[in-house]
Amino acid sequence: MRTPVSIVCVYNDPAVLESCLEASVKAGPDASRQTEVIPVDNVSGDFASAGAALNHGARMARNEVVVFVHQDVYLHSLPALEAAAATLLADPAIGVLGAVGVSHRGEVIGAMRDRVVPLGRSTSIPVDVDSLDEVLFMVTRSQVLREPLSESPDLAWHAYAVEYCLRMRASGRRAAAVDIPLTHNSMTTNLARLDVAHRSVGHTYAGLAPVRTTCGIVGGEHGATSWPVRRARGARRFLGESVRARRVTRSLRRVSRPARGQVVLADIRLLVDDVARLAGSSSIRVVDPSRDGTVGEAEGLERNGIPFSAATLRWPGVVAAVAATAPGELLLVSGLRSEEIAPLAATTTAPYVVGLARDTGLWLLVGVEPAVLASLWSRPRNRAFFVG
Repeated sequence: MRTPVSIVCVYNDPAVLESCLEASVKAGPDASRQTEVIPVDNVSGDFASAGAALNHGARMARNEVVVFVHQDVYLHSLPALEAAAATLLADPAIGVLGAVGVSHRGEVIGAMRDRVVPLGRSTSIPVDVDSLDEVLFMVTRSQVLREPLSESPDLAWHAYAVEYCLRMRASGRRAAAVDIPLTHNSMTTNLARLDVAHRSVGHTYAGLAPVRTTCGIVGGEHGATSWPVRRARGARRFLGESVRARRVTRSLRRVSRPARGQVVLADIRLLVDDVARLAGSSSIRVVDPSRDGTVGEAEGLERNGIPFSAATLRWPGVVAAVAATAPGELLLVSGLRSEEIAPLAATTTAPYVVGLARDTGLWLLVGVEPAVLASLWSRPRNRAFFVG
């Protein structure tokens, strides 16, 4: 079942809005003809908070489900979005439903692509979460008119979805996440006043703390983030990544010379633009293997003026993409499993780099000499322990 939605987005960069959100809606002819996009212009800073801008858009909505989305989101499936809206309408116990959330155990729920890597556990049915990410969440129009998003200056542009989730949970309603396939083509990470927003939300909903979010833990963390604890956690993470890197390195050496099979420890989400710059690439292509048979593609995106595309493909398509990497093209294969790396690397004669991080998994970068990128992972933390 599907229901038309009103997609509300506050934007400050018309080019980003046009190339991401609006382009994806125009490319999806299988959406209901009643589904609409309501862009809220904040180029001049007329709205002091995301809540104020999004509430303004919600008041203009014609449909009973209002979807709040970031300007740099590319929606891969409008039917999936409309199906999620139908689920929301069918279950009055759900107060807010989103694409990505964090469970009370700290697990990311809901599959999405964050810049260049897939994240989150896939789920076709709503799963209860502590909070939802602001990247995409939905409510009924009647509810949001009655209970609008917070316009508190303490929240401003952060944690407004987190606050709404906690408000729903405090009133006995559910905050839940479900798969709504999307690529978040984020160019920046805005952390200004995030701590202020978290403190405000933690104080207001102290009875629900600690609350897991995609930007950390809200409330209940006093004494748990002392320097010795953080250092111990960092050491455990480094050792865990090193053990995995050692296994991958050994498997690569069976199919390539050691220099091409070196594994670095790095979060490629934060480095992909520097990679493209150093490599002098004319384009960035990202693919990841489909784990449930569904496929999707986002074309026509940009990152710092470089054409960028992203696709979820079945395994033969991933192999073909690696084998066909053209000169000057930068191909990143993310979301890989350890046993997939070596046979995949063996399909190309192009230079490559392999990397991993606990939060973003294993990746293969094809089309650039490792030495060209050496400065990006030159710190001791980027070199696995006990890999020889």
